[in-house]
Parts: sequence; C-alpha cells; structure tokens
Amino acid sequence: MNLGRDGGDSMDINKLQEQIIFIRSGNSGKARCEEGWNWNPPPLHDYDLWYALSGRGEMRIQGQSYPIRKGSCFLVRPGDSPQATQLSEDRLQVIFIHFQYAPPLEEDASRAYIPERHTVITETYAFETMLNRIMELEERKFVWKELEFDLIMKQLWFQLLRSQANVPETRLREDKHGQLLSRVVALIKDVPGYRISHQELADQVSMSPEYLNKLFKRNMGMSLKHYMTEARLERALHLLQETSMNVSQVAEALGYGNIYLFSRQFKEQYGRPPSDFKFKGVASRPHGRKEQGDS
Repeated sequence: MNLGRDGGDSMDINKLQEQIIFIRSGNSGKARCEEGWNWNPPPLHDYDLWYALSGRGEMRIQGQSYPIRKGSCFLVRPGDSPQATQLSEDRLQVIFIHFQYAPPLEEDASRAYIPERHTVITETYAFETMLNRIMELEERKFVWKELEFDLIMKQLWFQLLRSQANVPETRLREDKHGQLLSRVVALIKDVPGYRISHQELADQVSMSPEYLNKLFKRNMGMSLKHYMTEARLERALHLLQETSMNVSQVAEALGYGNIYLFSRQFKEQYGRPPSDFKFKGVASRPHGRKEQGDS
C-alpha cells in the first residue's frame, strides 16, 4: 500500500513503518490562546504538529498564508519561522506536539512521505482522539510510553498523508461544484449552533434549495439536513469533552429546544448518551508567554 502524496513507490510503506521512529523532542500541550496572543518563534529546530481544536485565525509559513479554523492542522518543519494570529472574538484552542523522527529519510522518500505543511482534517473526531491520547501520555508514567507515542504519531502521520493523497475522505468530488459544496460545508461547520436554513445556504452559492440538496446528497452521500445534524453533534461532543458545560447547556447552545431530541440524536450518532462524555483529558492551560520555540 502506497500512501505517498505522489502515489509513487520510492519506498515501501511497510519498510517506512518499521524503520522510522517518532521521538518527542520538546514541549507539547493543549492551550487556550490568551487575548492578544500571537506566535512568532525563531526558526524551529524540530517538527511541530500544530492543530486547531476551535477558534479562527491565520497561519503564515514560508511566505504562504493559511486560514485557521477547527480541523486546521499544520506540520511546521525544522528551519520554518511560523507566524500565527487569532481573531479576538473567536480565540484559538490548539494542541501542539514537538517531535523528531529517526533515521532521516532519503531525499526522494522525504518528498513522498513527509506530509505538506497544511492539511484540513474533515473527520475530526478520530484525529482529535489520538491527539488527546498523546496529551494524556505527557501526564503519565508508563513503561511503554515512548512506544505508544511512536505508534500514535504514525497513525496521525498516515492520516495526513491519506488526506493529502485525495483519498475520498471528504466525499467531495473533484468537479466544478466542489468549491461551492466546500463553501456550504464551511458555513455549516463555522456556526453549528445556528439553525441556518436550506434557503440561506442555497443563496450563498446561487442555487435553489432543491438543487443544492440534490447535489449535496450526490456528492456527500447524505442529505443536507443529515449533514447539518452531524455537524451539530460533532460540536456537541467537543463541548462535552473540552468544557465544563453540562448536557442541557450544550443542547441549548446548539439550538435544540428539546433536550430529549438532542440526547436521542447524540446516542444514535455515538452509541452512548451525552452524559457519558465527561471531560477526562488534559485541561487547557493559558497560552500567552511561552518559552522560545514553543507553540
């Protein structure tokens, strides 16, 4: 199986998995960025896997600017001098992991098997679960700790490669409607608690609601209504796991007038009631004054 971005076979993926070891090399953590935060470190000496759990902002790496929103993942490389800012009205919460891998890859393999600097993760639940597991490792004394770090990092690494190899993870077709549907998806995910109507979404892409729903279902494999429900429930899961909000508060924040409907839909989606998803991970810490090079 080849997961390189170019689809080539310059290195067998099984050999890559066996030979490469991911090693923690610096500070890692989860942080709620403080008001006035910006990130402008000197050139990094290691890799930094930097992921936005929530909020909005902008990242600039090697002269290229990228928007930051939930699901934005950046692989900042040694020698990069990243610059990041956030919107004051929608502050960022991020996870960052500093690491190295050994032994170094040959140049051809490096181009094929090192993910690009920016990836948008659309299926965020599994990805964030792995990131949070690494955060838990930071707080534990465990004889297999370094091995588990290596294995989880490999899963995250392959997830980035799969996303960038255009495996149909987003279910969006590469056709003339792709950009319009991507815009609809972004609108839904940006405001999951706002009951945006099909008409409002259709107006944004100059379509009729009927045609938009037909196009959406053909490309995404589900109806617009179903996708909007999934987006709200994904946000609900995040709020339950990452904040002190209770089930009633989450349901109200996401526009549910009936907590029983919310609980039923949530259990259908995740197999367990929302009350089971209490925050058990590592709490966010202030993210303002950092040591040199930290995210």
